Order: sequence, then C-alpha cells, then structure tokens
Amino acid sequence: MRTETHILNELHAIRYVPDSAEYALVISHGLGGYGGIYDVFCEHHAAKGVDIWSYDAPGHGRSTMNRARGTWTMEEWAQASRDWAAHVKQKTGLPVFLLGSSLGAAAAISAIDEDAVDGVIIMGSAAVPGSALVRAATEDWRNPAVNKIIESLGRAVRLDIDIMFNFDEDYGYKGASEQKKSDPLNTWSYDLASWASFLQYDPPQPLSDNTKPVLFTAGTDDPNFPPGTVEAIASEVGGPVSVEIFDGAHHQLMLFETDKFSTCTDQFCRANIQSAES
Repeated sequence: MRTETHILNELHAIRYVPDSAEYALVISHGLGGYGGIYDVFCEHHAAKGVDIWSYDAPGHGRSTMNRARGTWTMEEWAQASRDWAAHVKQKTGLPVFLLGSSLGAAAAISAIDEDAVDGVIIMGSAAVPGSALVRAATEDWRNPAVNKIIESLGRAVRLDIDIMFNFDEDYGYKGASEQKKSDPLNTWSYDLASWASFLQYDPPQPLSDNTKPVLFTAGTDDPNFPPGTVEAIASEVGGPVSVEIFDGAHHQLMLFETDKFSTCTDQFCRANIQSAES
C-alpha cells in the first residue's frame, strides 16, 4: 500500500493508492479529527481497488496554514468536499463517492450537488444540514441575538470538545479519549462561531431535490445517533436512499467494524457504478 500527501487550496489530504482502482472515495473526518486517523479502514478498503483521499477539514489537523486550529465554517468545509471531489475526478477520471464520518457527514451530504460526486455514504451521523428535524433542534442558534453575543466575545468563547462529547462512550471502550489525546493533530477546542456555523448552515440544494444515491449507516449501540434518528433523517433525503444498521456496533464503524463497514460501502459504490453505466 502506497500513501501520498496532497495539498489543495491549503487543505491537506492523504491519498491511499491501490495497484488499480475502480472508483475513488473522498473522506471527510468527524469532530475534532483529521484525515489521517482512518489508516485501519483506508488500508483495508483501498486493497479492494479503491483510490482513497482522506482530507483534513479547514481548521483541523494540518489544514491550519492560515488560521488557528478550531476556526472554520460549515460552508467552507462543505466546499472542501466539493473541491476535493472535483480534483480527484479530474486527476483520476474515476467515479467519485463522498464518505462523511460523524460530523463530517454534514460536509459530505452538503456537497452532493457537485457534478463530480456520484454518491454519498454517511457513517454514524444525523448531522444533515437542511433536514427539518435538524433545523427544529437547532432553531435557537439561528436567533440573531446568539450571533451578536458570539461576535462580541470572538474567539474567547469556545466549545470544549472533550467536555461536551464523551469519546469513551461513543467509541465503546474506556481509554478512547486518552488515546485520541495522544495524537497532536486532533483538535480539542472549536471557536463557538465555528460550531454555530454548522448549526445554522443550510446547503444550497434542498435535500428533497437530490437524485444521487445516498447510504446511511449506524450502529445499534451508538449513544448519539441511534438507528431511529438516522432513519428519520434519511427519510427526508430525495433520490435512492438506503439505510444499513450494524447490530451491536457503537459510533465509529470505520475503525471498529472495519470489515463489515468496508463491505457495505464497497457494495453500495459498485452497485451504483453499474447502475450509472447501464
């Protein structure tokens, strides 16, 4: 397995290069992460003949050349998925699928309007901008008074990721948070303005207008995004949409249900390549 480092618009990505490829996968990582945390999945999945590009979102990992870490907007994160998809399509000529992990699902599904994108896979997430259910749950964040408070305090008001989210619970084992803290490229604090930009974001294309294939995946034991929630969100998305539930699985399917998740993803992508060609 060969890996390469690429930079596009000051955003870093790791490319996992197989001997030959039938399609490409562009990965958008989750909360506080970066593109390099999925080695175990990427090595396994690329061996099936998949050209994988896993990028660091703006303000995350190594994509901090012109900003402080933890400073980003959902609009530019979604645009990063579009830009990487277009770049990969131009460079390889392969069908391109976006894979969004957890929070990264928001960027992936929001970029489905990009011409270079053939479909989207959502892993363990109901972070779907444009959803009526999501909008109802985040309506308070759209109050102009909230933005005024955030603007008045600037970067002094922040979201402490380690306090708000329990990675031991999410990942299903004690020590997950400690393990993540050992990696200096992970991010542990967001500007509150960055977090608000996600909660306030609406994609340019309404979900109901989508016509491309989308696969939602979830674990039965995911404490934050249980299957019922994921299924309800999936029902709002247009186009051919499928939902795959992993029995006994927690949140992070790519890392801890690698073989099953890889098989599910590969079957989805290949089926939709064949459908497009027929």
